[in-house]
Order: sequence, then C-alpha cells, then structure tokens
Amino acid sequence: MLLVFNSCTNYEHTKDLSGIELELELVRFEQDLFACKSVDDIMTLAESHPQFYDIYTGNIVAANVQRMGSTPADVAVELYKYISHPDMDSLYSLTQQSYADFGNHKGELEIAAKYIAYYFPEDEITQLTTFVSTFQYGAVYDQENKSFGVGLDMYLGRNFEVYAMLNPQNFPAYRINKFEPYRITPNCVQSYVEYKVPTFPMAKFIDQAVAEGKKLYLLDLLLPKHHDSLKINYMDGQIEWCEDQEENIWKYLIEEEVLFSSDKNEFQRHYFNEGPFTTPFGNESPPRTGAWVGWQIVRRYMKANPKVSIQELLVNRNHQAIFQGSGYRP
Repeated sequence: MLLVFNSCTNYEHTKDLSGIELELELVRFEQDLFACKSVDDIMTLAESHPQFYDIYTGNIVAANVQRMGSTPADVAVELYKYISHPDMDSLYSLTQQSYADFGNHKGELEIAAKYIAYYFPEDEITQLTTFVSTFQYGAVYDQENKSFGVGLDMYLGRNFEVYAMLNPQNFPAYRINKFEPYRITPNCVQSYVEYKVPTFPMAKFIDQAVAEGKKLYLLDLLLPKHHDSLKINYMDGQIEWCEDQEENIWKYLIEEEVLFSSDKNEFQRHYFNEGPFTTPFGNESPPRTGAWVGWQIVRRYMKANPKVSIQELLVNRNHQAIFQGSGYRP
C-alpha cells in the first residue's frame, strides 16, 4: 500500500492550526436514503436534506432518476426504485461493511478543512456528507453549502470484484488501481482546488503546465503531510520516475519544441490527460508529466518570490512570467 507519509514530503508547509476551531458535521446520507421504505419516506428525506438531495438527484445519480419533464414526485418514485434494486442494496451493504465507522477519514478531512480555513477564511467547510453514487463520483465539493462529499462505492479497494465487471473504457485498470480508501482525503481536497483555482485561456503548453502547477502547489499547502503522489494521483514509484527523469523530460520538451507549442489538442492529450502513461515517454512513465513539470516551476517560483501570497499566485494570469520568474532549468 502507498503510504501517506514518507520521503517525498518534507513538511515545509505545516502550520499551527491550534487557533482554528472547526469540526465537520458528518452526514451519512446513504444510511438515511437506504432506510427509506416508501416513496413517502423519500419525500421526507428530500425535506430533511434539501441541499444535498437536490445535488444527489440532480447530478450524482441524475441518469438513474431524472426523466424529461420529471416532477419532484416523479424523481422520488424513481429514486425509490433505484435503491430498491437488489444490486443497489448489495452495494450499499458492502459500503457499510467497509465504512461503518467513518471517524478516521472525518478526522483527516477536518485537518484539511482547517488548512483551507487558514489560507482562505471565506471558505470554512463545515459539513461532510457520505453517499453511494453507483460508481459515478468519488469526491465532490459543494461551495454553496461549504461541504465535502464522499462516494463510498469508489473506495472499496482495487480488488473489489465488481470494479472488474464495469465498462473497461470508463474504468480501465489504471483508474481502478486508485480506488483505495487512503485517497479519500486528497481526492476531496482536489475537488476543492478545482473550484478554487481560476481558469484562464491556455494558449501554449507552458500556460497549461503552470495552471496545473498552481493546483498542485495549492495541494502542497492544504495537504502538507501527504505524499506528493497522492496530490497528483500517481501510483507508487511514479513520482520517483519523474524525479529521476527530470532532466530528460525537460530536454525532450525543449528539443521537440513542446514547451511553447500552441497545438492544444496535441499537448493536452499527451501531457495532461489522465491515462496509464505519458505517450512520448513510454509505458514506464506516469501520466500527466506536463502537470508535474508545471508543479516544479510553480514551486521554484514561490520559493524565489517569498512575498507572493497564494492568493496573488492564483489570480496571476501571466503564466509565462511565472515560468521566467521561477528560473526553472533542470
């Protein structure tokens, strides 16, 4: 198993959080949902969990419960059918066997929420909701209600036999290998980061690299004791591959004129998309090496410019200036 704490973490961003009073309210939505014994119970559930019920039926399981022109009563009927299916009942039972007690994960996420509050007091996260998504969502962040959400069925372990029965186009082995419980906290924080980091037009490879580097640097701040591989969603050994090959990666990007390429479809597909590996670097390489390079650029930039705040970094649109100001030349 990949460890959360090891040599690729130096704790340089650890902060004293003792002055931040924050406790997540844990809502076991899936337990309340599967306790429903009638459509009327579903309607009562909608009243007792109004915000998350709308997110759940409108987004997470919308394909299963929403129809053209559906009324709230129609959705309640479809949702009751959904949870009454034997396969769903079995899946729910399996999630409860693994996650009857969610206390450890709640504790980890509370620490992460405190780091978020430390850097962004306006985003004080106060709630954590668990659910079953039928393999649709592992982690969600609800900004309106300041809440993390965890799809428990996406963290039943890589050897969970049902995963192997799913459509391999949507669930390839490299993705299933990451459906492990220790990824819950980093995945939730990643969902927050996706919301928090502004998006700007990405004309060139270097723009995209720095944009991804901003997200990963923010994860450095919010998950200071987590291994780098969990921040970028790598498997064991893949960070080390990037570190060992850093000079060769950079040399290739320069010699093949990738660094300032404006062929977005090409560089996005090869260097930033999820996959088993980075195509130009062979099947022993990790995916998303463009993002990893951008991460190193932003790290160097922030170290070289200690007066720049995280807020200033995130809103800086001039990604080429960030690259130049980093002095990154491995």
